Amino acid sequence: MADPAPQKILAFLTEKWGDKDCQMCGKGPWQVQDKVFQLSQFHHGNLVVGGPLIPVIPVTCTSCGNTILVNAIISGAIDPGTEEQEKKA
Repeated sequence: MADPAPQKILAFLTEKWGDKDCQMCGKGPWQVQDKVFQLSQFHHGNLVVGGPLIPVIPVTCTSCGNTILVNAIISGAIDPGTEEQEKKA
């Protein structure tokens, strides 16, 4: 999977969220990770093969560490068809 485009996630956050400070400490600034992570279904510590995965990009307050997770597909940071295209190549 290709790395996300940080400028796309920043544009998405600016459009949807504006210039809001951290909900926890009231400060900031925010730092956007340059890698996509995935949330997987919880099954008491066991891996669920073929289970649903959600691609997320962590956005962290550099003042207090509060971290939010933004869906990488909905934000436009990654193309949802990229993985399927890579499998076919």
